[in-house]
Amino acid sequence: MAMHNRSPRFQPRLRLRPVALALVCLGLAPALAQTLPTGFSAIAGGVTAATPNAATMNINQTTARAIAQWNTFSISTGATVNVAQPSASSVLLNRVIGGEASTIAGSLNANGRVFLVNPAGVTFSAGSSVSVGGLVASALNMSTSDEAFMAGATRLEFVRPSGAFGSVENDGSIVVGNGGTAALIGPMVANRGSIVANGGTAAMASGETVTIDFAGDGLTTLRVTPGLYSSVLNSGTMQANGGRVALIATSGFEVSNGVVNSRGVLRADSMASRNGEIILDSGLSPEGVQMTGGLVSAAGNGAGLTGGSIDIQGRVIGLVPFVPPLSSVPPPPPPGSDDRGVIDASGSAGGGRIRLYANAVTEIGDTGAIALGAGTILRADAVASGNGGDVRVLAERTLRAYGSISARGGASGGNGGFIETSGGFAAPDDGLGGGFSIDGLRVDAAAPAGTAGTWLIDPFNVDIVPGAAAGTLPANPFDPLAASTIQDGDINAALNGGTSVRITTGAAGAGSPTDGDIRMFNGVRINYNTANGPLTFQLDAHRSVRGDANVVIESSGAGGPLDVVFNTDVNGAGAATGGGQVSYSGDIYTNGGNVVMNGAWSAAGSGPSVSLNGNVIDTRVGRTDAGAGGSVTIFGNTSGPSGGGFTDAAVNISGVQIATSTGNVDITGIGANTSGVRLASRFSVTGSPNRQTDISTTSGNITLRGIGNFTGNSSENPGHGVVLNDSVLRSVDGNIAVRGLRQATAGDPGTGGDGVLLRNGSRIATTGSGSIEITGQAEGGGAGVRLGPVAPVPGVFPTVLAGVSVSSAGGNVVLRASNAGSTDALVIDGAVSAGNVVNLRPGGVAADGTAFDQVATPITLGGTANTGFAVSADEFSRISAGNAVVAGSNAHAADINVVGPLALASGLTLQNGGGGNIALQAPITAPRVGLVSAGNITQTAAAPITAGTLLALSTGGSVLLDRAANNVSANTLGGGAAGAFRYQDVDELRIGPVSVIGYDAAGNAPQVVSAGSMAADTVFVRTLSGDLQLGTAVSSTSGTDLVAAARFQNVGGASLGGATWRVWADTWIGETRGGIAGSGLLPNLYNCAYLGLCGVTVSPGDNHFIYAQRPTATVVIGNASRQAGLNNPLFTWSITGLILGDRGAGFNGAVGTTATRSSPPGAYAINGSFTSAEGYLVNVVPGTLTVGGFPQIPQVDVIRELPTTWLYDRNMGPPPICFATGPLEGDRVSQGNDVLAREWSRVRSRPNLTSCVDSEKRNGCADF
Repeated sequence: MAMHNRSPRFQPRLRLRPVALALVCLGLAPALAQTLPTGFSAIAGGVTAATPNAATMNINQTTARAIAQWNTFSISTGATVNVAQPSASSVLLNRVIGGEASTIAGSLNANGRVFLVNPAGVTFSAGSSVSVGGLVASALNMSTSDEAFMAGATRLEFVRPSGAFGSVENDGSIVVGNGGTAALIGPMVANRGSIVANGGTAAMASGETVTIDFAGDGLTTLRVTPGLYSSVLNSGTMQANGGRVALIATSGFEVSNGVVNSRGVLRADSMASRNGEIILDSGLSPEGVQMTGGLVSAAGNGAGLTGGSIDIQGRVIGLVPFVPPLSSVPPPPPPGSDDRGVIDASGSAGGGRIRLYANAVTEIGDTGAIALGAGTILRADAVASGNGGDVRVLAERTLRAYGSISARGGASGGNGGFIETSGGFAAPDDGLGGGFSIDGLRVDAAAPAGTAGTWLIDPFNVDIVPGAAAGTLPANPFDPLAASTIQDGDINAALNGGTSVRITTGAAGAGSPTDGDIRMFNGVRINYNTANGPLTFQLDAHRSVRGDANVVIESSGAGGPLDVVFNTDVNGAGAATGGGQVSYSGDIYTNGGNVVMNGAWSAAGSGPSVSLNGNVIDTRVGRTDAGAGGSVTIFGNTSGPSGGGFTDAAVNISGVQIATSTGNVDITGIGANTSGVRLASRFSVTGSPNRQTDISTTSGNITLRGIGNFTGNSSENPGHGVVLNDSVLRSVDGNIAVRGLRQATAGDPGTGGDGVLLRNGSRIATTGSGSIEITGQAEGGGAGVRLGPVAPVPGVFPTVLAGVSVSSAGGNVVLRASNAGSTDALVIDGAVSAGNVVNLRPGGVAADGTAFDQVATPITLGGTANTGFAVSADEFSRISAGNAVVAGSNAHAADINVVGPLALASGLTLQNGGGGNIALQAPITAPRVGLVSAGNITQTAAAPITAGTLLALSTGGSVLLDRAANNVSANTLGGGAAGAFRYQDVDELRIGPVSVIGYDAAGNAPQVVSAGSMAADTVFVRTLSGDLQLGTAVSSTSGTDLVAAARFQNVGGASLGGATWRVWADTWIGETRGGIAGSGLLPNLYNCAYLGLCGVTVSPGDNHFIYAQRPTATVVIGNASRQAGLNNPLFTWSITGLILGDRGAGFNGAVGTTATRSSPPGAYAINGSFTSAEGYLVNVVPGTLTVGGFPQIPQVDVIRELPTTWLYDRNMGPPPICFATGPLEGDRVSQGNDVLAREWSRVRSRPNLTSCVDSEKRNGCADF
């Protein structure tokens, strides 16, 4: 029995009071005087009793329910009572009224259910045997009425009679049918024998009243209420495989041993039909639940079975190994017992659930306590496959756990389970303390073939300290602890066993407002160094997470990726606790794992929510850039009132090295009265150089978001969005984004903080293809983005380092800024360079750190502009781009004004594709210029464009670039307009396809803006010297004028289309029209200079080539003759010297001579006068009219002769026409006697006509 246990741990708790001891001893003395029950009386239903011999009684029940009353009900050794019932569901209530305890030493058999109620007590002696369908043995009277019972009530209530203190004990064997219930109830209940109720319920309950409910899911439920006595003791076996085992007690004023299991076996292993469950509940008993050795099992041992559930609850719970007493030999334990003390919910296909919960009582220190001695075991493993189970050890005030707990995943597949060990998490605020000690506790939620499980530790405050000592239980293991400590060795043991570790502190409102911290002390080293795959080390604090400088969290050696997570203010207590702060000065090496830190500080003083100082965070595999890296995510929200410190920031990082290679870095800070994010060097107090904050990746992205607000600090007055002070952000191919908002609130003087501030030599750089974006907004008078030094601060920053720079070797740099407009929104006092594109455009930052475009803000470029979004000529001198500098974007919808000269070595694009105009008031010089607008593009006479190529494109207005001495030196102009397109160049020019680099606002990336052809309402392109080349199609809706100072060239055969067009040139000599021709009668016009002398009329409806030069054409008058006395003939003339396909349609003139009809014979000149509407200069070559003598009239001879014709006759020479032999003989055969056919065939096929033929007679050739 438990009272023999001499273990110093639990002996004070297992001591039985004298009255209880007397009751137990009384129950151990069987009443041997009665061989069989006596004094039978049938009370209700059909029931009879017969005694065929002295050792046998047969009870016959004929109704479903019956009530029998007895004076005594005992069965001596060797005697038997048999109960015959209608069915297994039948119930026979046996009520004993004689005042003598019942002792069952023989056999009790029944095919149905038997209730034995005896307030004097019931004892089943050693060697006894009970085999029934169901059994209730009670020392409490049934208070449910007989009528209700007989009517089939399934909810029965039992109450202790006044003055009764009988016990119910079992030392024998009780077996009930499958699905049946075996319940022992009374003020004191004990089992030292065996109780089996497979598929059903095996229960012991002790209390003033006990309610048994047989309805529901097939398992019986018991409920108890407190009374004078309450003790449930087990040192035997209780088994209900596939069912429920329940040990239930409550407080007792005289005797209260609670629930005690000493070396006993409680088994409810799973079956195919149902998982087993075990309940141990000591209610309000101060003794709680105490187990010394033994086995509590709800295992699923068969193939495909999972573990069941085990719930243990009480004011205190103790589990210690059994230690044999020194003075005596204890009785042997029941089969299957384990002296280590084992609670098992393992299963072949998955672990089950184990829950230990201890309730604390205010002002009673040794309540709410759990003690697990060294060597004890709790397990909910998946043995073969499946997920590990769920094990929770929850002590509201005090936890001492020194054994082992496991919830492993299956060997062939499945994830690790969940284990929680929590103490002090809900300790009453009564000054008695609370916490835990888990020195030497071994936890295993590994998964050999799956994802690791988690060990959760949940005190209220916790200190992590160096050490690996094993813990031992004190004399009273339930005495409250004043604090909670965890050794780093115990954390390491869990990690290296393959289990993730999560430590949390308290729920909101519990304990002191300053409670809820997790502290890591000097020398702590969390080291994961075995090959168990990815794991997590997570600290979730109700208030803050703090770590000293000499703390290291690392995955080293064979260790896999280790995620490190610090969360504060996890319960959202906010101002009630001052929020939560991450303050860490140690190092973190994750070997590919991720780092997450979340802080929320609301205490007065505006301290940082996340403060990192002088440490290393390295997420790279192998700690080199060659390995992949995990991500780093840091978030801080400081909401407390200002404290005025110069280092105030929601996230304050000083002298920290962060390296992630392929992992992303994401840092966000929100400060109500402070800066958002501040990166700074760590001050040296030894004279050595300050240690910069350096954040680096290879391909991972870096993002900083900061929301700052007004505060009266010093050097960075008065709070910024993001501050980089002597710090570096760098990547190779990853992108870097810095976004800062300086908010303005009531009381803000409107002068002060910047959205983004880079100062004191800070650098942002990508050395590969990565791009950089900096977006800043100041709602007050500060700059949106300020790149460069600010004034020194005596005693803080006595000097200011130069060299602020933003550079991307192969990517882009985007600078977006905005402010209230009274000062410069974008201050560039450092170098900005990009291997590809630098984009400058107005932008802002929302309260959540999201960047957006300020498309309605004008852009001012050049000169000394310094209000609003302005980039001065001096600032442009610090900007360089490998491809182009783009001001604006395709979404920008406000004006872009160039107010001072701009000269760039790279391309320059001004882009407001969303609306607004582009106005050039000063010269622009760049290799490639793009002017891309939804409005008008204009220039003053003082604003020439000097470029290699120029794209001028307006989607909603006109391009008017004909007022200045523009020079597109590489001879390529492209573009178009919705309205007029006008451009004038000082020398040779080519109109052709042109592409420039613009910027896509939505994708925040460069875009190619192209014009493959030129189209506008009207097109005017002019060169003041040199040729004009047409390299692409040009069309208009109202007319095109192309004006070449020299020649027009269309080598590639481009087209002119749309409305009528005119090509103006000086000369046609050396030109190439490329297939273009004018229209109408006069397609080519000459002697007409554009805006100069013009000697022709240009018809408006036709296409024309118009030349200033004038070709010469000659009109040649033809000679003519006539006889004297006749009228002059019609004179003819022709034109020579026409060019370019002209037909002379515009030539007009008169031709005449002095000769008349009466003129004598002789030679007379034919002269004429001509003009050319085409513009030709006309020369006339006269003709000659020859007048001959008067004509003679001759006599005409008339000769008539009749024609004579002969056919096929008078051959003039041999051989005759019909001479043919040889092959023609074949025709004779085929034609038979048809001579004509035969001879004609010969003529057709082979004539030999060698002479003329004259025939006057019939011939021998078949008379042709």
